[in-house]
Amino acid sequence: MRSARPLGALVAAMLAVGAALAACSASGGSDPNELRVGVWGVNSDIDSIKAAAEPFLESHPDITIRFEPTDCGPDYAACKTLLAGQNMPDVIVPGSWNYFDMVRDDILADLSPALEAAGYGVEDFTPAVIDALSTDDGQLHGLPMGYNAQSLFYNEEMFAAAGLEPPPADGSYTWDDLREWARQLTLDSAGNNADSPDFDPDDIVQWGYYNRFALVPPNEPGYGPVLASFGGGVLAGPQRDQCVLDQPETIEAFQLLQDMMLVDHSMVTPQMEQEQPGYLRWVEGQVAMQQGSHEQVPIAAEQNPDLSYDIAALPAGPAGNATLLQIHIWAAYAGSDKLDLATEFATWMATEGSGQQMGLIPAFQDRAMGPDFAEAPGEPGNLVEAQIEPAAWPLTYVNVDPSNVWAAISGQDGFAPALEDLQAGRKTAAEALSGICATIDEIIAAQE
Repeated sequence: MRSARPLGALVAAMLAVGAALAACSASGGSDPNELRVGVWGVNSDIDSIKAAAEPFLESHPDITIRFEPTDCGPDYAACKTLLAGQNMPDVIVPGSWNYFDMVRDDILADLSPALEAAGYGVEDFTPAVIDALSTDDGQLHGLPMGYNAQSLFYNEEMFAAAGLEPPPADGSYTWDDLREWARQLTLDSAGNNADSPDFDPDDIVQWGYYNRFALVPPNEPGYGPVLASFGGGVLAGPQRDQCVLDQPETIEAFQLLQDMMLVDHSMVTPQMEQEQPGYLRWVEGQVAMQQGSHEQVPIAAEQNPDLSYDIAALPAGPAGNATLLQIHIWAAYAGSDKLDLATEFATWMATEGSGQQMGLIPAFQDRAMGPDFAEAPGEPGNLVEAQIEPAAWPLTYVNVDPSNVWAAISGQDGFAPALEDLQAGRKTAAEALSGICATIDEIIAAQE
């Protein structure tokens, strides 16, 4: 369970002015039957949301919905711009990564009463997902549209050509196994793999593995599950405010990633990532394995429909199996002049209307197991084992930020330079991370 922090004075003043002006605007002729819904994503994402909302409109013939593409949802800064301009939509779709920023600033209404009025409760949702959105006082300022889970996507033809069995769908293999496969699946232009004494690391034509650790700065959905499976991480504790970056388990996991990239030469590097994103290299058949979420499925179907692939749950580290869940959230703007309608719509979209929205795994009433996801046409064969079942793993976590410190600690004043040193090989993991929690703890203390 999560707790919200007090509203900052500056944000409070901005919201007070915004609420007053919004009220004036509403009294001046706002259409009481039009609901403004902020959406984001590619065209197919937005189309999926519109399709899901059609039954709601059919049952509410007097209501119209204006869907407005906006960055407010994935990017809280965009919401603040809309707030300052008194132009906030009635309903938005935050991400789990900025949800508690909005909760702290009283942007989002509590949906618990609307959920109860609809006849549902927290038990109707995937436990790890709904728990991540709950505050300590039992309020829910958002309900899950759905979630992504990190899995291993692999090229079946490359595994077969190397004489390798596919990764077990349930994750019953280890990071050592994956590292060994990655070396055997990395080839130079002469056909030598990374285990060969004749291998030329400057002439690679097929990489064994891609992880978003290659991004600059590195991306938590890439390295986070690896750290968790080793028993480490960036932040620990129920409020994710306890630094564990300099713990041996974290250092060991980061060293694995650096070694795969710079010692084995089996992993896409930041330089290669800048030339072409690694996930596209996988789609095009240049990479044998990549760690990614379900969004890779429609990309592969669109850009390389002949790609022969499947997915597996992520491997076990010394502490066990782990993955990272990222949630998209239906939420109602607390300052809306149509708050009752906004909370009703947000709750309906997360319950009765849930399913195929933005290509996510549904979190409501096991709909993930049916035609909305697991039984949908064109899905990989191992979808249930690789994408759905890992949500119940004990080490699986959600990238919520209940203490609202991630932005401060992950930047150039925090641990970003250490990870850049790791990527570039300027320092080992132990050298880059030793003692870093003293700095991170100071940053966290300054946020309180």
